[in-house]
Amino acid sequence: MGDRFGRRISYLRVSLTEHCNFRCRYCSPLGGTPRFTRPEHAQPAEWDRLLTVFHALGIRHMRFTGGEPLLYPGLGERIAHARALGVERISVSTNGYLLERRAPALAEAGLARLNVSLDSLDAARFAAITRGGDLERVLRGLALARTVIPRIKLNVVLLRGDNLSEVPALVAFACAHGYDIQFIETMPLGSAGAATRARDYVSVAEAQALVSARHALQPVARGPHDGPARRFRVAGSECTVGFVSPISENFCSGCNRVRLTATGRLVYCLGQDDGVDLLGPLRAGASHEALCDLVRERVFHEKPERHTFNDDPARAAPVYMMRLGG
Repeated sequence: MGDRFGRRISYLRVSLTEHCNFRCRYCSPLGGTPRFTRPEHAQPAEWDRLLTVFHALGIRHMRFTGGEPLLYPGLGERIAHARALGVERISVSTNGYLLERRAPALAEAGLARLNVSLDSLDAARFAAITRGGDLERVLRGLALARTVIPRIKLNVVLLRGDNLSEVPALVAFACAHGYDIQFIETMPLGSAGAATRARDYVSVAEAQALVSARHALQPVARGPHDGPARRFRVAGSECTVGFVSPISENFCSGCNRVRLTATGRLVYCLGQDDGVDLLGPLRAGASHEALCDLVRERVFHEKPERHTFNDDPARAAPVYMMRLGG
């Protein structure tokens, strides 16, 4: 599967739920995220059919996200289904709050890659950014997950007024505990993201300078199914540090991703919400071949050349459906 700009699409982000147990300032409105009724969500058998379609179209990396995917009861079953299909890389992005409870079962289902949001190592600052999150609980979940899931990466959204001074300490923490880490520029997705970017935006170049002042960084070659991060190995360790720059250094020319929302809508770009409903045709009895043809044609003709973040909060892509991280 490809688009009219010559890009091959091999990476699918699957937003299993729009619900989240955090209300991060850069992600969620103060009042929380909207809730859809159960019939509006893709059901387990429908998810499995859609995952089968995308694997047939050449998807080799499936990342399960949300909202918060660990709130979705059938996450392990969807991981197991993707594994049975032969998907080469399966990953989950989470806020880590439920890892203590769910990590062993996810590992048993076949999960080998995990991204965990960790925007601060200061408990009070973490609680302020997440509007009530418990840092110690997340750290306990991380420690347990490290014993059963081989690859864990920490995601840090850069926030000038909150965590910029912590960048070197976060890298040191990751290296000391055997995690990889990546720093992400905040994006103007939805009203919360737009307000945060206007107030707290930090470029990854500034973060990289802070890291380089403490650690020698060695460039790491990008793999065929990797996300957009520029990655470096910290000299003398196995830890890698990544920098994701959707604002300062556009990476759209190499974009290999599309996204499925919790309501079965295929979205072509993280920065926009244009797309096509797949749940309707599936429920109307569309065959596997018809669904493949629909996805292939729409991606080819409608995936944009680059993201253009919408300044209208009513039309901007809602970040709560796509936990950050590659």
